[in-house]
Amino acid sequence: MAQNNTVNVVGLDFENIKTSLKTYLQSQSTLKDYNFDGSVLNILLDVLAYNTHYQAFYSNMVANEMFLDSALLRPSVVSHAKHLGYVPSSTKASKAVVDVFLTTAASSDTYLPRGTEFGGTNPAGTRYKFVNLDTVFADAGATAFSPVTLYEGSLRRITYIYNRNTKIGSYLIIPNDKADMSTLRVRVYKSVTDTTGIADVWTDGSQYLTLDSTSKVYFIQEKDAGIYEVYFGDGVLGQQPETGNVVMIEYVETNGQSANGVDSFTKSDAAISKIEFHPDPETGSTASASFGGSDAESVTSIKYNAPKFYQTGNRAVTENDYAALVFKKYPNISSVNVYGGETVTPPQYGKVFIAVKPKSGGVLTTGEKVSIEQDIRRSNSIVTIVPKVVDPEYTDLVFETVVTYDADNLPVSSSVLKTLAVSYIFGYSGAKLEQFGKDFYLSKMQEGLNNLHPSVLGVYSKIKLRKTVDASVVIKNKSHEFNFGNPIFHPHENNYATVFSNRFGHRDLTETLQEDCMLEDNGSGVVNVVRVDPNNPDNHIVVYPSVGTVDYAAGIVRLNSKFVPDTSTSGSSAFPIIVSVEPEITNIYANENQILRVNTSYTDSVVVRTTTETAEAALNSLR
Repeated sequence: MAQNNTVNVVGLDFENIKTSLKTYLQSQSTLKDYNFDGSVLNILLDVLAYNTHYQAFYSNMVANEMFLDSALLRPSVVSHAKHLGYVPSSTKASKAVVDVFLTTAASSDTYLPRGTEFGGTNPAGTRYKFVNLDTVFADAGATAFSPVTLYEGSLRRITYIYNRNTKIGSYLIIPNDKADMSTLRVRVYKSVTDTTGIADVWTDGSQYLTLDSTSKVYFIQEKDAGIYEVYFGDGVLGQQPETGNVVMIEYVETNGQSANGVDSFTKSDAAISKIEFHPDPETGSTASASFGGSDAESVTSIKYNAPKFYQTGNRAVTENDYAALVFKKYPNISSVNVYGGETVTPPQYGKVFIAVKPKSGGVLTTGEKVSIEQDIRRSNSIVTIVPKVVDPEYTDLVFETVVTYDADNLPVSSSVLKTLAVSYIFGYSGAKLEQFGKDFYLSKMQEGLNNLHPSVLGVYSKIKLRKTVDASVVIKNKSHEFNFGNPIFHPHENNYATVFSNRFGHRDLTETLQEDCMLEDNGSGVVNVVRVDPNNPDNHIVVYPSVGTVDYAAGIVRLNSKFVPDTSTSGSSAFPIIVSVEPEITNIYANENQILRVNTSYTDSVVVRTTTETAEAALNSLR
């Protein structure tokens, strides 16, 4: 009888391995009559199968950890990123730029020393410690130290005696997983007996192209579980300290993202009267809270950013370069889109626009935007290109959706089906939209609605685009532009109106206040303030003409200085102006700094009907 001398490898789990071994042994003439389930051979097979299973699992894990794409363990991911010249971002301290006012004007030149501690409180009442990292000087007669950049956390110091002959002595560990490596300051003293107090300040050596054997720079790398270590050059690429030199390392130990939002600062010092946020020198605007704090970069983020950072060569040249650098430097960012100034209207040559959506909140603070612009321009950008950080523009998708179902095949109530449909639409927004470059295709969303339940027979949807601005912004600027980025429905001149707004008060040409007004186009590109005739709802009376224009092809509604919504009836200028348009097609594209989303306030956008109801009646119930 021919023997089967091969083991059938059908799987790596325990049962498959044991079955394969048993089949192999049963095929041998020597052991063919043995009872493999009731003898000692069963125990031996268990041992062999377990051992093979463990070895297979271990080999599989080793193979996975050998590649950046498949690695799961942080040390493996960090090691692969190191080969690409990528250092994972550490925890970053929240910061604030403030003016520290003196109780009395300075009688002589004075200064605020590095490491001065301040207290900060967020709206919830949580207190944090802040420090300044640079000495700030004030001339005689000055009433304030201005500006002062404060960083959340405590200033820490650690000292090492350098030994270039051993790895332990030349790689200096920072034993703190809350260290903000962007605040690192490294000084090198000649020896422990050096009493001059003069030390060389060494700088970050990430700009490799400018280094030589005399460059006094240091490098950092992540070691274990968020712990970093500092090392120096080899005498060729960067200078190396001498054995016996004393290396002093200072850094900020911080709470990261949790300290964002601190809006008031204090200092227990009679010489200081108050602390206020410093106005931005370019825009004149003032920040309202601390910003920029973030937690250490995650494994997922490292795997995503490391290859992109490697492609940039630490230089911002292409659009992808800018995006990769922003993600690297500011891990608290959710989405980035970069586009050249030549693509905007009107063109702005020599600028690159960086649209940024933060992980928390809708937009960045002014301080965060200025910080990103200055950092990239100083360290990475081409000299002739000016980076400009812009806010995302949110366009809300508003649906009128009718879900038709078979009543005989629906085991739950119609209200449950509606809840499922609304939940699906909002879930679709979070999963498929709400990021730069994420376009909307109505057919894709309807496909998901059709598959909600076997009882669903069909889905019909109408879509509108909606944008919101505060009335105070329109009044202050005496104009406003609603850029929908998609063509507005307009098949011919004198078409029916496709631009509408919410209701507000407005004065007519005789300065008489008219309530319950709204914006409406005349079908030929002119926007008027109109009021619905209470005796004939189909008759819209023009209250104030030509308060704006519509560019149907470009999808832009422009309001001019004639549009002045009245604030007397609301008691405040802080009320919204909401403009809705009917798009030309149901495929909606997100261009430049546009972000599409389904606004969760529109929860009544779905009705469900049986086959006995008409679609028109169902749609009318939405209005």
